[in-house]
Amino acid sequence: MSTDLCPNGHQSGDPEWCDTCGARIGAIASGAAAPPAVAEPAPAAPSSPSAAAVPVACPHCSELNPADALFCEVCGYDFTTGQAPPAGTAAEVPVAPARPVESSVSWIAVVEVDPEWFALKGTLADQPCPTPSTSTVPLAHHTALVGRSSAARGLRPELSLDADTGVSRRHAQFVRDGDSLTIVDLSSTNGTYVVAAAQQPTADTAALVPGVPVELADGDRVYAGAWSRLTVRRSPA
Repeated sequence: MSTDLCPNGHQSGDPEWCDTCGARIGAIASGAAAPPAVAEPAPAAPSSPSAAAVPVACPHCSELNPADALFCEVCGYDFTTGQAPPAGTAAEVPVAPARPVESSVSWIAVVEVDPEWFALKGTLADQPCPTPSTSTVPLAHHTALVGRSSAARGLRPELSLDADTGVSRRHAQFVRDGDSLTIVDLSSTNGTYVVAAAQQPTADTAALVPGVPVELADGDRVYAGAWSRLTVRRSPA
């Protein structure tokens, strides 16, 4: 006697109905609904890189910075070299003031409001160009920060351009090395520009490459923000 297998796995002598559980033989083959199958978990789709890079925490002050930042926006930590920021910045333990650079020459920066630069970059500001003014800042130490003050973040730039809203908090930095003077852009939002003495900036003047120092000569001018011009002057010490 032949036997048939019911949907529940019983051997049955009845070719139509299981003589053990009563289930119809061949229910699946005849089109009857089969017991619901347990779905296998779908394999996880391979992760794809996010459109926006993941921010990087500064090892010095823990501030989150863009993944491609060269310097920390808050404390100035150098991501490319691992160099800690100068004394007096946020999250820094107070240390002795920086010593003046030993050099046979002295450098100063003449800080001015430049209406001609405003004509090129005035859209960066949220106010009209201020009345032209001039101030002089000695560049006697190894570094001098150009930027905007922030008490909350502990930022006190040596060259404070607080009124110029086109200037970043940590915009650029002068660096003294012996008799030479360089300027480096600190990944500022609106860029830092250098124009040789006796020349004028134009709409085609290119911004400095962030993190790349550019050596300055007597009379060269550094432009930042919407109206700020810094003319460097060199003289015997």
